[in-house]
Amino acid sequence: MGKREPRSKRRNRGANNDDDDDISANNRGADYLSESHTIAGLMSNNGDSTTLGSIPDDSSWGIHDDDDDEAYQKKGGAHDDDYQQSIEATQLKLAEVLGSTVPEFQSEKRSSKREAMLKTWFKALTLYATLPPYDVVEQWKEELVKACGSYALLRGTPSEQYAGCRVLEALAVLIGDHELYDLVAKRLVRTIQATQRAVPVRVSALRALGMIVFCGIEDDVITESVLDLCEEVLKSEYRGQTTPLALRACAWQVWTLLATTIHELYVAGKDHESTGRGLLLLSVVAESLEADDNSLKEAAGQAMAYIHDCRLRLGADVDAAENININTTDAKYSLGSWEGSEWEEDVDEITQKIYELAHASGHYLSKKAKKEQRYVFREYLGMLHDNETPEVVVQFRGGSLELTSFSDICALEYVKRCLQGGFQIQLLTNPALQAIFGCDGAALGNSSGYSQLEKRLLLSKTSEAAKLKDQDRQNGRKKRQNVKNLFLTADGDGF
Repeated sequence: MGKREPRSKRRNRGANNDDDDDISANNRGADYLSESHTIAGLMSNNGDSTTLGSIPDDSSWGIHDDDDDEAYQKKGGAHDDDYQQSIEATQLKLAEVLGSTVPEFQSEKRSSKREAMLKTWFKALTLYATLPPYDVVEQWKEELVKACGSYALLRGTPSEQYAGCRVLEALAVLIGDHELYDLVAKRLVRTIQATQRAVPVRVSALRALGMIVFCGIEDDVITESVLDLCEEVLKSEYRGQTTPLALRACAWQVWTLLATTIHELYVAGKDHESTGRGLLLLSVVAESLEADDNSLKEAAGQAMAYIHDCRLRLGADVDAAENININTTDAKYSLGSWEGSEWEEDVDEITQKIYELAHASGHYLSKKAKKEQRYVFREYLGMLHDNETPEVVVQFRGGSLELTSFSDICALEYVKRCLQGGFQIQLLTNPALQAIFGCDGAALGNSSGYSQLEKRLLLSKTSEAAKLKDQDRQNGRKKRQNVKNLFLTADGDGF
């Protein structure tokens, strides 16, 4: 009879792997994480609802603009003092959250609590960091990068790795620069290349890398290197293995985002020295549109729409004619359209596929998914057929932001996906985002009315004012009832 294993080994083998975080990810084999996993669902893993006692409002992973009293305040008018107080309160809260959790992260043994810390950092960075130049974030930058880039990505569970990449992505929006890129770029690239990593982890790492380059890097060499990486990942095979569809879709999104930072000639043009990147990827676009994954189809369609938009803008650029030594009329014909070019057949084939997706019918898709697919691809079809650029309007309390450039629309979708509920407050206060989208945060945030949060706090039936009024009414009723019953005890002896 063989020797029986110790009880501790039997218990650890059948238990959850939350306490096995010290094992390197490379030694654990392939990781798994649901592709529908988001930072809003980290706390629901295995029913664990662990919270941090030192952190307020940490009972769930929901992240919205109105989660906190200071998360969304208005500017200007008679409320300048209140706004300044709210800004100071958010900075104190940001400093409190980071100061109470960052030093404890590496010494914390429970995976669920480390996930709660990562979630809290993401929430704090997106909702509370509203005062440039973000001195509090700069103070904790090295510790945050070390915790997310070195500890969570190397030793954490897949959900920790995912959350760590999301924190790095939020950091890129606030303080993205060459220093941050140098600290995390190698780690993120290795995570993307590691085929044994969970797919959502590789996706979040690629998104974080793209956001860092988009927000804080103006070096064409670095941008070109990340574009090269995306072009390798978006193909059907990468490093000898089939590329996951979700990773390919993310690669298309990052490629489109970074393509907006380079000249149109290097995307959809051709001269005697080089051929545009987008022209070399037309066959991959056609192959991606035939995939079974809707997100991959939409990402490839968006990339094709942007390539076409660059082609049109090249045709209207008079300077392009001078650069390639041809007259303006020939430049507008050859660069502004696909007619007569060597890519005309490929573009016609892609346009036909987008037309079929825009008019999809049948029972292989749900009614909701079919409606969303038609809406998205009809916009792309309008750009390819009629050269009509869609318009996007973002409503704010003090006005609206109207985007008519397709490059700005692509950037808006990417940044909004990153910041989630903190998108509007960051757009109102973040100088980098305001420069990208060409808006004035003070004008957009100025309003004489009440916000949704202020209506809830001041005007709703559950507000503090309503509660005090209800208490006063109850006290008044009790007092009147006591006066009516006074005759029963008027002589002081009672019954």
